[in-house]
Amino acid sequence: METHGFGYGELAASLVETIRARGEWHRAVSIDLETKIEKKSDFLTGERLLAIGIARRAGPDVEVRTFTLKDESDDAEIELLYAAARHLAPIRPLLLLGYNIAGYDYPLLNMKLKWHDDLLRAQVPEGEKPHYPREYWGLKDALTRAFVLDMMHPLRFALAAHDNLTPKYKSLADVVAHQRFAQVKLMRRKQLAEGNSKMLPEGGNSPASLATENKGKVIYGMWRTHNPDFERYLEGDVHDVLLLAEELFGITSPAPPSSR
Repeated sequence: METHGFGYGELAASLVETIRARGEWHRAVSIDLETKIEKKSDFLTGERLLAIGIARRAGPDVEVRTFTLKDESDDAEIELLYAAARHLAPIRPLLLLGYNIAGYDYPLLNMKLKWHDDLLRAQVPEGEKPHYPREYWGLKDALTRAFVLDMMHPLRFALAAHDNLTPKYKSLADVVAHQRFAQVKLMRRKQLAEGNSKMLPEGGNSPASLATENKGKVIYGMWRTHNPDFERYLEGDVHDVLLLAEELFGITSPAPPSSR
């Protein structure tokens, strides 16, 4: 973490400790999206959601849920959003965790919320307010009222301190493979995308150097062929980010729910 005065790292640690001390760590939610990315220009253009993964503490266990798109239609994507919203609503998230969540997952979800709002408004005469279903408000509450903690930043500072190097951005695959977290019981499933890179057209990158663009094609191929590795891959990401947060911020035994 940064050590020069009160900075981003200290702010993040204070927020996490407040939630833990109040017995509300079960309302810290790790979230990750899988999307249809076939070329670099697809990023944050309203690309199709393929799945939403959610993980949180439920007592001593980690509860992991994945919600997967049924087909490539607008209706199916809205139902995907609704399914995730129905799961999030009773949790009432206080903290949204993710890896590069601020750079991708969070803005894309806000984009999807605006897209859905536009669809609802198009169904009623101009000037009239549409009926917003409960799921819409559940998702909106989670996105606009919870705090967002992008674990990419505290993790890069933690690894730099461990290695005595200058902080650099790292992939989640590099983080979960790092010696600093060797004793953490992570799922470590990032290799599933590399293992399925055989679905790429001939001449694609080798698994060891799977580029972001090709990785997107692999993920889409896994979803399209109903490959069970697709959901396993997503489960691993949300599970591991939650455990990395707990390891980094020293949450070894989340406090019981507050009686207040």
